[in-house]
Order: sequence, then structure tokens, then C-alpha cells
Amino acid sequence: MTEASHKLHPPSESNQTNRCSLSDYLFGGVSIDWLIVYRISFGLVMAWFSSKSVEEINYYYIDPLFHFTYDGFEWIAPWDFQTTIGGTTVHGMHLVFTAMVVCGVLIAIGFWYRIAATAFAILFTYIFLCDKCYYQNHYYLVAILSWMMPFLPANRAFSIDALLHPEIRSLAVPRWTLWLVRFQIGVPYFFGGIAKINADWLRGQPMRLNFDSALETGMLSQFLDGETVVQLFVWGGLLFDILIVPALLWKPTRLLAFLLCLGFHLTNAFTWTIGIFPWLMILATTVYFEPDWPTRVVSRMTGIRHRPSTDVATFSMSRSSKQMTTACLIAFVAFQSLCPFRHFLYQRDPNWDEYGHHFSWHMLLRAKQQALAVYATDPATGRTGMIDLRDFVTIRQLAVLSRDPRLIHQLCHHIQDQLAAIGYHDLEIRTIALVSLNGRKPQLLIDPNVDLAAVPLSWKYPSWVVPLKEPFRHDAWDIPVDRWLNVVEFSPPLPEAVAEVALKQNAPPKNPVDGQSETSDET
Repeated sequence: MTEASHKLHPPSESNQTNRCSLSDYLFGGVSIDWLIVYRISFGLVMAWFSSKSVEEINYYYIDPLFHFTYDGFEWIAPWDFQTTIGGTTVHGMHLVFTAMVVCGVLIAIGFWYRIAATAFAILFTYIFLCDKCYYQNHYYLVAILSWMMPFLPANRAFSIDALLHPEIRSLAVPRWTLWLVRFQIGVPYFFGGIAKINADWLRGQPMRLNFDSALETGMLSQFLDGETVVQLFVWGGLLFDILIVPALLWKPTRLLAFLLCLGFHLTNAFTWTIGIFPWLMILATTVYFEPDWPTRVVSRMTGIRHRPSTDVATFSMSRSSKQMTTACLIAFVAFQSLCPFRHFLYQRDPNWDEYGHHFSWHMLLRAKQQALAVYATDPATGRTGMIDLRDFVTIRQLAVLSRDPRLIHQLCHHIQDQLAAIGYHDLEIRTIALVSLNGRKPQLLIDPNVDLAAVPLSWKYPSWVVPLKEPFRHDAWDIPVDRWLNVVEFSPPLPEAVAEVALKQNAPPKNPVDGQSETSDET
């Protein structure tokens, strides 16, 4: 028996009698097999992600002139470092992603595991916070899973650490580790389903928009009409998300549920551009099988008899340590369970104004078309000119920021700062931000009469965001974006000078406020 195993105590009648205690249950031992597979899978997928991302570092982190920050993390920015190695220019972000590849491999093989897992969590969170325009739900999930890894004793078996340090070897891990990972993997499924209990989703949008072209040529359209296909995906998606976790937890339906997950994620992998997410979820969903499932699979393949593991050990810890760990787990679960509902505090629709959309597992709930024009006014002369947004942000950033009022607000402050740096001080920055949500007629997202540069950046809900007023449309609005200003009613009407500037399609002026030739950027 290894030194580490002395910390384990075989179950006794007294232990089983006290099993009603939550702490005792959470610190009972289960097979480490599941955690070994999870560690290797996580490490390899993260190394794969990091190596593939190296090709896009310039596009996402180096070429953009400005990066949009999260509230409270304004101090985080891409590493502005550059050196030449063997005639090749290497930027700081290349080093960051290279370090993430190394950390992923070290996690997979279980070498310097705690250090590698902590370093990866720090590095991934860093790149996640570099630019809010690149937010994805699966990046948020990876960030959470990354921070969980250092707390999981995943290197106690089948690792280089266990080979070099026999004293850490163990065939069991505390039960709380299994349920913590199960909970976090289940969160995107369940809360993604809860978010779909939404009027637009239940009426078929945005699935109807997403499938408009596919339904004309798709195989299902040969047997079912388009609306039937839409409703199948609407209700099938909602029920899948809500019921898949209970189905995975219940042994009689577990295998079928896993096969459904496999089909679901493979379909997503070849339908949507979502990178590593389907493969990570396929591998991570195996945590819902019995903890010793890898040994059982090997046993069936080799014919070697396997005795199913039971709760063979209890981890010996002081009562205070158990209580502290249990309290931390409860707090974490409570936060993850409550955070997706924080948009109710704003009493607005997060699909429209984006407040409460992030970190809430809102997936495929909104299809937006948007047009954004930013113009500057010199209050001393009254002259107004359109800003060419391509001088400040990339097309990729523009596609995201133009639908989010907080990002537009950040951009206006940045534009004012940049213009002030070249001698144009005290300019007023306003916007014409038109958005069509889930096929609705486009309407203003931001009050065009508000000088956003004069409004301080804040995490509070602003008064200048225009509430969603346009009613739902079964047949999506199909007027081209470049004609929106001709058909959208402004209440109150736009000032004459602003309307004139917004409708011009000439080249952008050299002077941002000379009002002679301007253009608008639409995404």
C-alpha cells in the first residue's frame, strides 16, 4: 500500500451509517479511471486548440489597433512584445500560445501537473480577456474547466508524476471531483435549454432564418415541409438540452443519451464553425459513465475479468477541512446556477441589448443584422463628419461590436481619444446603430442624439439604449441594409445635418469633421 493510500480508510458499517452526511458522501472514494481519461483528453484538446490558434494570432491579437475590454479588466491587453529568432519575427502572443501547447501536453502526460494546469488556466484566461469581441460560450467553459484542473488530483495514476513520486499514487479520488466535473459539463446543456424557453425561439426564430437556404436543398425537405423541419429543430433542441443531463445520469438511458450527444456534437462540428467545442464535449461527456468505465472497457476488449469498483475508500480529512471544501463547492454551484439569470435584474431582453448575454449560455437565440455609422461633430463650428470605422477596428470586431451597445460605447470613447491625439479636441461622438433582431424590422439600438463620448463608461444599465419595440415577424425583414435609412422611422426625427451625412456614400474625408465626403460602415 502506498503512502498516499494511508489517507484512505476502508468503508465500515459506521461509515455507511453516516453516509447521510453531505461531507461524508462527497469525500467518499471513487475510481480514478474516469479522471485519467478526462485529464488526457483535456490536455490533448487544449494543446491542439493552442497549436491551431498560432496561425490566427496576427489576425486576432496583433493586427487590430484597438481591443475591447471586459468591465474590471481594462488593464489586460495583448502582450506587446516582439523579437527576432533565426530571422523570424516572434510576437509576445506567439510565446503565450506556444506555452499553452506545452502546458496542454504536460497536463496530458501528467508531468508537473499542478504547475502546468495552473499555468494553462492563467494563460487561457488571459487570452480570453484580451478582447470581448472574441467571446464564445465554449471559451468561457474552457476557462472554467481550466481553473478546475489544478484542484483535481488527476496525476495520482497513469502519469509521470505518479511514476516519479510513488507517494502520491492512488487508485481513488474523492467523489466531489466527479460530481463537480459532471455539474460543469452539464451546465451548458441545461442552461442552454432553459434559455430556449424564449418567445422568439418557441415561435421558430432564429432557426427559421438559419435554415432558410438549407431547407431548399436539404434531405429533410424532400419528406417534410420547411416549417415542420424548423419546429423539429426548435423543440428537439430545447428538449435535448434540458433532458440530456438527467438521461446521462440515469443508467438505463445513459448509453442512448451518450449516442445522442455524439450525433449532436458531430453534427455541430460539420455544420458550424465552433472549433474544438464539439470534440471537447464528446470526450468530457464520458464523465457521466461509471467512474471505472475505462477499466471495464479494457476488460471487455481483453477478456480479463474485472471486478466493478465500489466505494472502497473514504478520504481522511479534518472536519473543518471537509466543511470548508463543501462550502466552496456549494458557493461555486450556486454562482453557476444564478449567473445565467442575472439579465432579469435589467428587466430587458438580453438578445436585444446584450446585457446579461455573456456567461449565460445563450446559444443560437439571436440572429442579427446591423448597420452602424459613427459621426463626429465639432460643437464650435457645427460641422459634422462620418468616421471610417475601418481606421479603428477590424471587420471581425466590427461585426460583433455593432450589435452591442457597450462595445459601441467603448469604441466612441476610443475614437474621441484618437482624434484628440491628432488635434481634434472636444468632439461630440454620436451613432446611428440600426439592428434587426430575429427577422424584425430594424430599429435604433442607441439614441442617436446622445453624445456617447461625453457619457462615462460604466457597468450600469444605461438610459441611452433604446428598448426593443418592433414586433415579431414570421416572415423575416428582407430590405437590403443599404436602404434601411429610407424605411426606418426615427422618433424624434434625426437632425437634418445628421441625416444628410448618414445617407452620403462618398469616400471618407481627411478631416473627420469637414462634412464634405463621408461614408458609413455596415456589417
